[in-house]
Amino acid sequence: MSSKIIESWKLVAAIDNYEEVAGELLFRKIFTAAPAAQSLFKFLEGYEPNAEAMYSDPSFKKHAAGVIATVNVAVGMLDPDLDGLLDVLRKLGRKHKVYGVLEAHYPVVGEALIGTLNDALGDAFTDDVKAAWVDLYGVISNTMIEGAGY
Repeated sequence: MSSKIIESWKLVAAIDNYEEVAGELLFRKIFTAAPAAQSLFKFLEGYEPNAEAMYSDPSFKKHAAGVIATVNVAVGMLDPDLDGLLDVLRKLGRKHKVYGVLEAHYPVVGEALIGTLNDALGDAFTDDVKAAWVDLYGVISNTMIEGAGY
């Protein structure tokens, strides 16, 4: 599983400005599937749901790129430090619960992540690669949910 994820992530990372590009795409997909999720982000107050202008907001761009940077770190930890990654994910789950993230939000993010990877990778997003990412997201979401203690 991890080799397919690592190799496919290298293709994403090869995209110019990939953290910002993939981050925006991910959040467009999240806010399209769950417009109410936008209210979890204080820096987006004042924007209409899915307003085009919010995607240019410097705070949004910083957050979106940061999420993808975190995915990058997580992918890098898959082989050498899986236990460390699980600890990080548990802490992240606790932190997100404080922000108001609910257990029901995790499947939305998972679908958005898979959709983002599909768009970014195109033909390289094979059934095997998709299955590996779906499995990984299952571990990510279950571990974060465990950490949050829902």
